[in-house]
Amino acid sequence: MITDPIPFMANIALIAHADGKLSPSELGQLEAIRADFKFKKGDFNKAISLVEKEQHKLTNVGTFADQVKNLELMLRVAYADDDLDDSETELVTSFCEKIGITQEQLDRVCDEVINTLKSQDQLCPACGASSEANAKFCSKCGAPLSAEEEAVKLEFEIPLSGISIEFADSTATSFHKALQIAKAADSYETCQKSKKTWHLAHYDSGSISEALPLAEALSGIRNRAVHQNGVEVPWDEIFGFAWCASRRSSAYNPIEYCFGKDENRINPWGCKQARLDWTQWADWFSYGSWQKAGMLGGKVVWVFDKARIMHEVRTNLHQYRFCPHIIQGLPEAVVKHLPDSITVEKNADWEFDKNYEQTPGSIKVTIKEKSDGFTYSDDFWSDGVRPVGLDALRKIMSAALSEIGVGAVNSTALLT
Repeated sequence: MITDPIPFMANIALIAHADGKLSPSELGQLEAIRADFKFKKGDFNKAISLVEKEQHKLTNVGTFADQVKNLELMLRVAYADDDLDDSETELVTSFCEKIGITQEQLDRVCDEVINTLKSQDQLCPACGASSEANAKFCSKCGAPLSAEEEAVKLEFEIPLSGISIEFADSTATSFHKALQIAKAADSYETCQKSKKTWHLAHYDSGSISEALPLAEALSGIRNRAVHQNGVEVPWDEIFGFAWCASRRSSAYNPIEYCFGKDENRINPWGCKQARLDWTQWADWFSYGSWQKAGMLGGKVVWVFDKARIMHEVRTNLHQYRFCPHIIQGLPEAVVKHLPDSITVEKNADWEFDKNYEQTPGSIKVTIKEKSDGFTYSDDFWSDGVRPVGLDALRKIMSAALSEIGVGAVNSTALLT
């Protein structure tokens, strides 16, 4: 009785996986060995998982007799579909050295295994049933048996250029759409990992927009990965914008969606994910400082901190930077045409931001106003400015769009 079934079975699975694919015959032998030794399904699956995750190395298990039996079963799996290839031979040789088996003894074991396989019925990898040696399909369930049938790949060879997306079978409603899109890619293939079928779609051009339909279809699927030029990168590094682009595609007016008009939170950046909207309560209108002006320094002007504004825009848009709908150069042009400084008393487009508690960087402001013949003072603290309506935004966006040569976006229509 094998007292440590997981490494015992993992040694055998290591041989089966050595050439990077599993033939139907190898799968059948693995399942038959599990049944013959009455290994628990959980132990069997754990052994397979260790090999697939490359977390197992050849290990001596049990007595010398157990180790010889382990070698015999490793050879049984290796010879199930053909002669030993180089990778299988290397593992067998290494194991023989570990347990002290000579070449003469190994040759004898090999002959015994080959003779046994020739007289043995074929074993179905799907259901474990026996079929005649020359059968190509299982007589019970119809699964392929012949060694001539295409072997199951165990891993993908990710191309070293372009965009590659891999994903596993899923019960998600969008899976079949994703599979249909994947099969239309420049190249498509499948493999078997952890008892799941995985799919790989590759786009030679490396164009994010070309791969976007598949990424959108995979939005509700957990087992997925993306590779850029052969290197796996976090999904959101590439497709962090996909969910937003999907909503844009179903919007009544996609341009208005990007600029936030559909939610009455207009932004000048061309992407609502910048999260710096043009509203009177927006924090970014306080990014700057009050500075003294005039001959005697008796006046103050507001000076925007444009570097800080640009930094926040870039930071907020970083996750969405590959979105094909972002208008390149617009954020920089908007910041450029934002007023460098504002004298509030002389500018009808801007007013003081009013606070009734002092905050760091704020100034004390007193405004005298008249009403019904009476004059009264409004005292408050101000740590920034606020736009009055949309006139200032209209001027800024018109100049920015003109500078970068975008005529498809009408700022007047957006702000109407």
